[in-house]
Amino acid sequence: MSGDKVTNYLTLLKIRRAAFHRNVIITGGIFLVTILATIAFGMLSQLNGLSVYLLAGFNVAFLVSFITAWVRLEIVKSNIDLLNNL
Repeated sequence: MSGDKVTNYLTLLKIRRAAFHRNVIITGGIFLVTILATIAFGMLSQLNGLSVYLLAGFNVAFLVSFITAWVRLEIVKSNIDLLNNL
């Protein structure tokens, strides 16, 4: 690879890192809000079987989304480190 291509790809990866960092913050915030809403809903009303499954489903979905965004961010960070060391 020529130096110009590596530099351009490194610039693209830095842009992607900023976007994935934003996604981690957004999904982490949404996950935190759903956990707090679950706790508040549990304190304010009685949870029956259907409500527990529904809230647990939302919490798991947002947790998986947060972990996916975090893993993508770490992959981009490792690619940036790799290109910096080449």
